[in-house]
Amino acid sequence: MNKVQYLKLMILSGVNNLHNYYPHIDKLNVFPVPDGDTGTNMNLTATNGYKAIENENFKSIGEELSAFARGLIMGARGNSGVIFSQIVKGFSKGMADAKDLSVQEWKKGFTEASNVAYTAVMNPVEGTILTVIRETAEGANKIPDNTDIKKFWTQVVKEANKSLDNTPNLLKQLKDVGVVDSGGYGLVKFLEGMNQYVQKGRPVQQKLKLEENNGGNLEMDLGGEPEFGYCTEAIVDLAKPFINNLKVSTIRDQLEKFNNKSMVVVIDDDILKVHTHALNPGEVLTYLQEFGDFRTLKIENMNLQADRQVKGWKESSDVKQERKLALPLATIAVVQSPEQKDYFEKELGVDIAIDGGGKMNPSTTDFIEAIAQVDAKTVYVMPNNSNVILTANQAAEEEKQSKIVVIPTKTIPQGVTAALSIDPDGTVATNTKNVTKALKNVVSFSIAQAAKDSLSDGVTIKNGQQMAIVDNKIVAAEDSVKDVFSKDLAKHINKDVEILTIFTGEDAKESDIDELKKFLDDNFSVEYEIVDGGQKVYSFIIGIE
Repeated sequence: MNKVQYLKLMILSGVNNLHNYYPHIDKLNVFPVPDGDTGTNMNLTATNGYKAIENENFKSIGEELSAFARGLIMGARGNSGVIFSQIVKGFSKGMADAKDLSVQEWKKGFTEASNVAYTAVMNPVEGTILTVIRETAEGANKIPDNTDIKKFWTQVVKEANKSLDNTPNLLKQLKDVGVVDSGGYGLVKFLEGMNQYVQKGRPVQQKLKLEENNGGNLEMDLGGEPEFGYCTEAIVDLAKPFINNLKVSTIRDQLEKFNNKSMVVVIDDDILKVHTHALNPGEVLTYLQEFGDFRTLKIENMNLQADRQVKGWKESSDVKQERKLALPLATIAVVQSPEQKDYFEKELGVDIAIDGGGKMNPSTTDFIEAIAQVDAKTVYVMPNNSNVILTANQAAEEEKQSKIVVIPTKTIPQGVTAALSIDPDGTVATNTKNVTKALKNVVSFSIAQAAKDSLSDGVTIKNGQQMAIVDNKIVAAEDSVKDVFSKDLAKHINKDVEILTIFTGEDAKESDIDELKKFLDDNFSVEYEIVDGGQKVYSFIIGIE
């Protein structure tokens, strides 16, 4: 096994171990706000990071760590999630030129992990995840370079736990309630997972049943001046004038003028990632919008989150207490744009379509809130993207009132078919059987323009070519959209095909839409519906049934 694959399995083991402990980490969450979500945030961050490397082949250790770090940054949630992403970014920086996974290279990685993490936080507080990575790095650098790698990692984990155990002595909020820092605990569990792979040669497996956290974990005084308000997070796709020109200090200085707290600001190539606690999130968003377009936004009321953690109240307690489960059945689907949301809700009759944006990345909370809103005994959830299925399943595990049935739809066309196949009067077993059968007859065909030269799914692709994608797999690359229609789409339209549902993207040209109509009218006796899909990336998404 090469070193790059070995590292990927180390990372997987760390991610899985963090997942197994995230409910317990939530229980430890005290600082800076006792909102009970540090474990959840770190788990979602780590999971998103691993998705970015899971099915990719990398040429070097540095390249793989860089991709993992980028995935973490894009999915980073909460204070600890953003800091965790910066710790890994530090590893990728320190080990950028690593040829092997030697003790010497790991020591470089730990050093930069500490440096980058501290740089990202405006006012570093000791007794937190920052302390744990710094003291772990300091301990690692005292280990001789010629130490056996297994002994090195055993010592690293020992140093990490030693630092974690000392966090209550550095931070009064922790000592007052007798807990260690939750973010630091999460980092330690990640490192312990990596260590287990080094020692045993097999990754930690995710547990099927995890500890439950129903709130009411801590007895603490919330008097004084607690750091509440709104947890505000945003990823901004930087406009060209700001790429490589915008400074982290510029953003921090303005947020400080807004009297914000817990500021973590990250600039990574063409994106700006901000996490802050604000009393007026609106002014924060208005300011950030000056630098480009929002990719993702999240604003949460920390007072409600704190009530859940400290007093045992549910974050959406008012909604949950009033739920009657009056409806026998409801449906929820994830879509890529406001236009698709409109189509799914108004034309297909889906109760709630969650707009996951171009990246299709709704959070567990998005699902939980939608489930509470539909308030039905049975709720069918259509993720419509393979990367969203895990989040939907996690929401199903957390939901305690409605019965959640996650239909593992991986594309928008599959979601259309599933929505139309659900019988409001049918049982779960009958609907599951009917939908499963219907999905077998769906071909999801999409067209997207290549942004660079590459080799994917065995297909050689040149920058600017039009890629034909069938069921999420690239099958061909042509010089024009017209060629994709005649050479690739035509293969999937036979005498058994009854209808095509065509979602046009925001980049679809009118001339190409007209060409598609002419192509279908001249060559096939098939019914088709053209929908303004408004999606990014894909100029056409076509469901063939």
